[in-house]
Formats: sequence, structure tokens, C-alpha cells
Amino acid sequence: MIDNKVFGLLALISLLASCVKDVELEQGSYESQIVIDGYIESGRGAYIYITRSSPFLAEYDSASIRGSFVNNAKVTLSSSSGEKEVLTLFRNDSFFPPFIYRSVSISGELGMEYLIEVELAGKKLRAVTTIPEPPEISGYRFKLENDTTGFPEIMISQRRDKAQYFFAMVRSSLENENLHPTLEGAIRVQAGSDALWYTIQRVRERRMSYEGEHEPYYKPDFPRRQYHIDDEVLVIPGAIDSISYRVILSLFKDLSARDNPFNFNNTGIESNIEGGLGRWTGIARARPIVVSGK
Repeated sequence: MIDNKVFGLLALISLLASCVKDVELEQGSYESQIVIDGYIESGRGAYIYITRSSPFLAEYDSASIRGSFVNNAKVTLSSSSGEKEVLTLFRNDSFFPPFIYRSVSISGELGMEYLIEVELAGKKLRAVTTIPEPPEISGYRFKLENDTTGFPEIMISQRRDKAQYFFAMVRSSLENENLHPTLEGAIRVQAGSDALWYTIQRVRERRMSYEGEHEPYYKPDFPRRQYHIDDEVLVIPGAIDSISYRVILSLFKDLSARDNPFNFNNTGIESNIEGGLGRWTGIARARPIVVSGK
């Protein structure tokens, strides 16, 4: 993974490339790192994707992409209640990477701490996360912007004693997409006595799979971030702990910087993986909600 300041310099060089005949960039010494993308939800098992990082100037083809998959690791999941399980490897071509390490016997429980240990090629990685209390949702609605479009909104009750870190997954039925995070990834809800309305803005699912690109329902000329009134938007509200919040927030800030050539993220990407990169997140799920303007 390349430092964001270096990335910014490379972007500047590319903008100035038209002023010179040739620009040659040389990749310095690079050591590939193990990258973990994992989570465990209340009432559900653990899901962990493992890949290897690649240098910024690497040439990508089908062979190099396949080479980044990790399907020979030993992943052990332990809970603060004493449960322990070696995760099982499954294949799912609907996602990238297609190999998923999953728990079979252990499901997430509120208030529990979960440790993962990954052993691969003589290296050992570990990470710890917790599953906090789920958010309390006291209402929802579809807020119209005109006769045919608008935004789903949900009302989050604030806790009097402490802040909470809200993390939701959404899915559009018209778009035929998988569950994916909201535009912001995660938000901090201050402690207080009132409730707040959280607006869910439509964001493109970043899907990579072997199944190819699906035909999108929402074309580029559709009102930005809005949903059609006939859409049925599945929302799964959730809560994460403060460490997971910082990691996810840094990831989404970096994604925003990449999508906007005039935006520069110099805060860096955080990780809670010891010995590698990525995130291990505990998610407290609340009751799923379907929001529609119909």
C-alpha cells in the first residue's frame, strides 16, 4: 500500500506529463503484505476475506489478480466466552475475492469480544473487535424530492450516556445489488436526549466478481444520490465500536479522495490488524427495514 502523500505526488506528475516527452517511474523495493477484510455480526457468523497487497506500479492481468487471493491460511476465531473455531473456506464467485473464510459454529453475540488469528507462510496476524449494543431505530420514511424520486431516511435514537457509532448496510431492489455500506460508511451519533434523521444517499456498489458487470437500473443521468419512488431499499442498521469506526472512516475518506481528483486525503488509512493491513469489525445488527416511496 502506498502512502497517500506519495500517491498525491504521482497524480501531480501525471497531470504534468503533457509538458514533457516521457515520464518514467520506477517502483522501489516493495514487500507484499497480508490484507484482511473481516467482520462478525450479532446473530450471524464471521466472514473474512484475505488477499495480498500489490505495489502501486504493478501491471495487472488475470494471473496477477488470481495471485493476490489467499486460500491457504489458517484462521482461528475465539470469543471472550471461551468459544474457539478454525474457520472454513468457502467459494462465492459473486464477490471479490471469491474465497471466504467463515465460521460455522460461532455466531456473534452482543457485548462479546472476538479475536482472530491468521497463520500464513510463517507469519501470524491477529486482531480484536467487540460487538456493542445495536442502534435503536424509532422511525423511518421516504422523503420525496419530486414526484418520482427521493431519499430513504431513518430516525436514530440518541443515547443519553454515550456516543454510538452507526454503520448501516443497504440494498436497492431495482439496482439488483448486494448489501453494501452507505455513502459515509459510518457516522458518530453524539450522546443526547433527542433523535436524529439519517438520510441514506444512493451510492454505487463497488462490486467485483467473476459474474461480470450487471446492467444498472440507475443511469448516469438519474438525479444524483436519489432513489426512484418505486424502489424498495433494504436497510440493515448497525453499530460498531470506536476502533472500527476510525478504521472504516479512514477507508471511506480514502475512497472519496480517489473518486475526486481535486480531493487530497493526507490522513492515511488506519488498520486494526496486527502484523498486516485491513479491518476486523464487530457489528451489532438492528431489525432490517424496507423503505419505499410507494
